[in-house]
Amino acid sequence: MAELPTTYTAIEHALDQANVVKAMLGLKSVTKKLRNPEPDELLIQMEAASINPSDIAFLQGNYQIKKSLPAVPGFEGSGKIVATGQLLDAKKWLGKRVSCFSQQDKDGCWAEYFYAKPGEVLLTDERLDAAQATTFFVNPFTAWGLCDIALQRESKAIVMNAAGSRVAAFLYELASMHQIEVIGVVRKQSTAELLKALGWKHVLLENSTAFSSQLKTLAHKLRANTAFDAVGGPATGNLLNAMPADSEIVIYGGLSNIFLSDIDPLGMIFENKMITGFNLNDWMAETDSLTFETAQNTLTEIILSGKIKNTVQAAFPLTEIKTALKTYLGNMSAGKVILTF
Repeated sequence: MAELPTTYTAIEHALDQANVVKAMLGLKSVTKKLRNPEPDELLIQMEAASINPSDIAFLQGNYQIKKSLPAVPGFEGSGKIVATGQLLDAKKWLGKRVSCFSQQDKDGCWAEYFYAKPGEVLLTDERLDAAQATTFFVNPFTAWGLCDIALQRESKAIVMNAAGSRVAAFLYELASMHQIEVIGVVRKQSTAELLKALGWKHVLLENSTAFSSQLKTLAHKLRANTAFDAVGGPATGNLLNAMPADSEIVIYGGLSNIFLSDIDPLGMIFENKMITGFNLNDWMAETDSLTFETAQNTLTEIILSGKIKNTVQAAFPLTEIKTALKTYLGNMSAGKVILTF
């Protein structure tokens, strides 16, 4: 292995700012000392790191995961393992390419080097390019976990808002594999047309005056008893109120940055409707190794087949973090923005 440097460059976040522009402008590039990994740590030379909605929420102080500041942001990325702690099998890890995901109270992935525990990395199929390896954790595995909920509930159909997202694309593919019908909810006509061109049969515009009645009719007809909400705010009530009795809304995102609202309490009382949450970290901790391996292999093959990919709209060097964030915030639906090293 090549000799490692003594220092590395990272992006540092020192102060939460509710205003996303101020949060972005507060980021700075710093030089950090490269230390030897702890006995149970891996040292990853980063290849790329992604920008996700959770990263934006973290910078604003709106995310549930908190870090001791100042800290390096970034929950997801990929790279090669260049050093291992003494308790780990160097032959298994050294030189291997991995996808990494961590929400622990430590420096994240927006850096040239990242320290990770074995449970925070996946050995990556070499056939995946850098962009797919970097975005392999959050969206695909969130979709798998959500699909697992629908299967446990024996859902014949599901509803999902933010249906133009990558999570939704993976979830649609997985649901189709299990013959589960999907009702997609979107904000833009152009997104609806795109999804229909991709084969989606049921796509509704949430800003249509007929949306509530259309969703209620379709959800009852298809017996959609599970919905996945990435938005929050009044969108949650719009979904829940239209669903049949014994339905469950699973919240896995808060894109609106607004508290849940417009929920009919009588529907929850007399129709046994529920609202629950999904956290990828919790799902990973509760999932056995065989199930996780099956998920990894299946998701890899879906990506390699070309059916679904994590679309990357742009890549920027780490030093251009502010431009990268501005690009992502300007059009999040266009795909991921990644940082390269």
